[in-house]
Amino acid sequence: MRIAVHGLMCALTLSKPDNEGWMSTAVDVEVPSFQGQFRCTIELQEWKQFIRVLQRLSDSVGKEVNESWGNMEANVEFGFTLRKLGAVEGTYKFSSDNFSLGPVLSGSFQADQTFLAAWLRDAQEVLENAR
Repeated sequence: MRIAVHGLMCALTLSKPDNEGWMSTAVDVEVPSFQGQFRCTIELQEWKQFIRVLQRLSDSVGKEVNESWGNMEANVEFGFTLRKLGAVEGTYKFSSDNFSLGPVLSGSFQADQTFLAAWLRDAQEVLENAR
């Protein structure tokens, strides 16, 4: 899955889930003046929750809505604020350890509602490939 907008380029490449539902995830991040990569794990049910967040945002175009998602290992976190006129204001946090243990890259990004459908489609594709 790829989020490429003003202020953030993030690619999440997830493996098929293991027997317990964990997906090994490669995270590639590029923001102004920084780029990096790390690996973490995201559980299948967590990913389904991310899809639900994106679906709620898509279904709420024209309304003011706040949504957030992060994996339980505290490596990846997104916050989304959808504005009535279609702007999406987002925040992110990334850490190769969990947020309380290691360095954390955090910041904000901007997009418009037209990105939501592609993000949702990409996230659902990950789920389809996980089967």
